[in-house]
Amino acid sequence: MMHTLLQTNPLEGWFFGSGKAYVVVGVAGLILVGMAWWLFRAETRLRGMEKMLNSKKNTPS
Repeated sequence: MMHTLLQTNPLEGWFFGSGKAYVVVGVAGLILVGMAWWLFRAETRLRGMEKMLNSKKNTPS
């Protein structure tokens, strides 16, 4: 029974053997980097808006 659990899936062997696994890892990494960049930009913009709002609150009208 343990031998059956340790057998690799033929599709998995083809996936790694043909080099497609590296493409999937690369695309997933690219998506994660893109999401991190987007979050960083959103945080920067939000911080700028907060500073602008606070400066408008502190100036007497």
